Amino acid sequence: MMILQILNNCKTVLIVGHMRADGDCIGAGLALKIALEKSGMQADFVCDSDLPSFDFMPCFDTVNKPRFTSYDAVIAEDCGDKMRMGKYKTEFSSAKLTLNIDHHISNIGFADYNEVKSDKSSTCEVLYDILKPLDLIDKDIATCLYVGLSTDTGHFIHNTTTQKVFSIAADLLGYGIDASQIASDIYRRNTIEKTMLVSKALASIKTYLNDSLGIIVITTEMLESCGCTIVDTEGIIDDLMKIGKVKIGLCITEQKANFYKVSIRSKGANVARVAEQFGGGGHVRAAGFVISGILQNAIDSIITAIQESDIL
Repeated sequence: MMILQILNNCKTVLIVGHMRADGDCIGAGLALKIALEKSGMQADFVCDSDLPSFDFMPCFDTVNKPRFTSYDAVIAEDCGDKMRMGKYKTEFSSAKLTLNIDHHISNIGFADYNEVKSDKSSTCEVLYDILKPLDLIDKDIATCLYVGLSTDTGHFIHNTTTQKVFSIAADLLGYGIDASQIASDIYRRNTIEKTMLVSKALASIKTYLNDSLGIIVITTEMLESCGCTIVDTEGIIDDLMKIGKVKIGLCITEQKANFYKVSIRSKGANVARVAEQFGGGGHVRAAGFVISGILQNAIDSIITAIQESDIL
């Protein structure tokens, strides 16, 4: 994608990330914002939800502060579909020019211009391939891209950690970023409140299907009692996946009465097939969806879907 050519006549650009933004979403969004502004445009980056504590990143204080009532172009980044944009879906759909930069296998290409590479580790890897030939990467952009690369590969342990990923990481280090400090900023700054939530979440673990399926349930009562929000649930499922026998893990988070956000991870099984049965999607080993109803009925439905999908 020759992004500068596509945006040649644009003065204002809105970049939209997905709800419950993660490191890849924020990293790609901020990197793109900085790159476009270096190219003479005015760019804003928004997500329709609270943000995780990534305030160490360049320009983080500008997120969710749109300056204009309309934009010449709207870019969806790290959004597998339009619904992931939340309230900004309407602005995207009515925009004169739309772009879509992503790496989710479920992305069908919903913009005027689509750069969707499902074989990439992250949207930041896709964006690196766009920005590198344009000579737009600097230390700030390198920091943002490295954050996305690190978080979406589980700090370089997921199966998406390819030779190309390490090559990109090495190149980004050449811009003077501090990889050790970035790792500390991402992975070693839990609040006491989140630590309490993690404790309660891990205490909720139940296993099924001969311990090959593990489930964490996080209720609104747990969030409130720990002084946390749904943003603080990010990453908790990774602790579940540390259990040796668990091949598929679920983190079921109550958003309101009888309405749950489900994150699903695996050590090899194609969990996207399960997510798609509930109207969700994602990657082979990491996907998500929402489900409503009585909690135990929802759990039973998910277990049945896993069994019928024959992925264990």
